[in-house]
Amino acid sequence: MKKLIYSIIGCILLSFVGFKASAINDPDRMWTVPAVYAMNEQVTWYFDFASASDVADGENLYMWIWAPTNPTNEPIPLQYDGDRVWSITFTPTEFFKMTAEEIIANPETNFYFLIRDLDAVKLTGTLAIPKVDYIGNFVSSGKEFDYAPADFQLGSTLSILFNSNVVEGFNPAPSTVHMHGGLNDWDAKQEFQAWLPEIREKTLFRHLGNGIYKKDFVPETYFGVTEEYEMENVVFLAVKYNGDDANPDWAGTSPDYKIIAPGAPEPLPPSLSFFPLKISRDDILIITRDNNDRGQRLSYTVTGGSKTLTGEMEGAMTRQRAFINIASEFKGMDISTIKVVINDQNERIIYEGDIPLVAVDNLVK
Repeated sequence: MKKLIYSIIGCILLSFVGFKASAINDPDRMWTVPAVYAMNEQVTWYFDFASASDVADGENLYMWIWAPTNPTNEPIPLQYDGDRVWSITFTPTEFFKMTAEEIIANPETNFYFLIRDLDAVKLTGTLAIPKVDYIGNFVSSGKEFDYAPADFQLGSTLSILFNSNVVEGFNPAPSTVHMHGGLNDWDAKQEFQAWLPEIREKTLFRHLGNGIYKKDFVPETYFGVTEEYEMENVVFLAVKYNGDDANPDWAGTSPDYKIIAPGAPEPLPPSLSFFPLKISRDDILIITRDNNDRGQRLSYTVTGGSKTLTGEMEGAMTRQRAFINIASEFKGMDISTIKVVINDQNERIIYEGDIPLVAVDNLVK
């Protein structure tokens, strides 16, 4: 039924110009910047007419929109951005003269429109851009963070949403939230440096209200890499910053988050193991961690009674290991457990726990 209604609308438009009207090829591609936007936030819609042979470079093109409403009842001019791409920039609430709630509540699930020349001699078919309540859906999901679009690229805009309400230490909502992030497991990075005003501004999440924050950025320019850089993932953590004398630096952080780049293989999950499974005071304890992040360096602390051992685990991304000679290091000590702590170079705790030492006679051979 909906397609029939829009076909009728198209026929009415065609009747304005009689037999002279002709079709324009639909855009090869349509996208929005930012990919995630609230209805009271400025957005740009882009239309790529690379394959439309009947549209000249720089030709004046217009939008005729009817869902959720036509705000002017007139064709609305598009801007030519070069390379056969046209665009329109607007804030939906101002553009449609509706509240954000009214736009979302409108029964149409898409923004419906067509693109034409001024006299409607040439028209596309009915075009649609999804009308999505990104923020409402994100809040309902209960996730700590989310992102869009799923097919983001190194040179395109990536939008990240962060919900401070569900992250420990971030409720109530802090004065500002910043992104401390990097590419390919921190191979290239943009640190949050609270003492530099320009970095505070660059890394700032925008507060959308009610503890929901958003960050829009282009990975290539944000992290300062070239277009030849092979992006595998985006890693980041949210930094709580109160900006007062009592908290001049970081006031708290979220957990580490990772977004796998489109087309990149999903990495195997990290795996930590201890050998032997039952440890006595006569053993050599072998600690192994497989599938580490790129550039991640692990260290260990082993405490038994009053003695503490520390050291670096050996190896690389695929596997890192440590060999702890319990028999020689704790010789003659009456201990029944050892405490093991494993950290990475960023002081993130990988493991912390007590390991019991069994009597030699109780070991299963």
